[in-house]
Amino acid sequence: MKKCTKCGEQKLLSEFNIRSDNGKHLGSCKPCVKSYSKNNHLQNLNKRKNQKLEKLYRISLAQKLVMFDQQNGKCAICEEDFNNPRMAHVDHCHNTGKVRGLLCTKCNPGIGFFGDSIDKLKSAQEYLEKYNSKAEEK
Repeated sequence: MKKCTKCGEQKLLSEFNIRSDNGKHLGSCKPCVKSYSKNNHLQNLNKRKNQKLEKLYRISLAQKLVMFDQQNGKCAICEEDFNNPRMAHVDHCHNTGKVRGLLCTKCNPGIGFFGDSIDKLKSAQEYLEKYNSKAEEK
């Protein structure tokens, strides 16, 4: 029997992994090691996400989540629901770097393909209106 250094429970030695360097049992039991690894992985994942957001857009993960809540979990353009906050893309002005909102995977590249040009987007709208009205006349 051995006492786990994390949970404090007395457990059989089979509940402890063996160190490869000296052949002795680890201080933490297998469930505690697994739980720590999972939590540590999630913390590292969130840390990397936060670093990426700060580097690219100068916002934190917490700020992105606030934007997600302010937009009621919907795309700022088409208002489709995001399945989760990870699916929400940070939209920003390519000239100023200023963050505008969160967009879905269809609207975000759509804006980008038009080069953030209001004139091109208006022209696209006029084009669609012209041909949609002709289709309705038939």
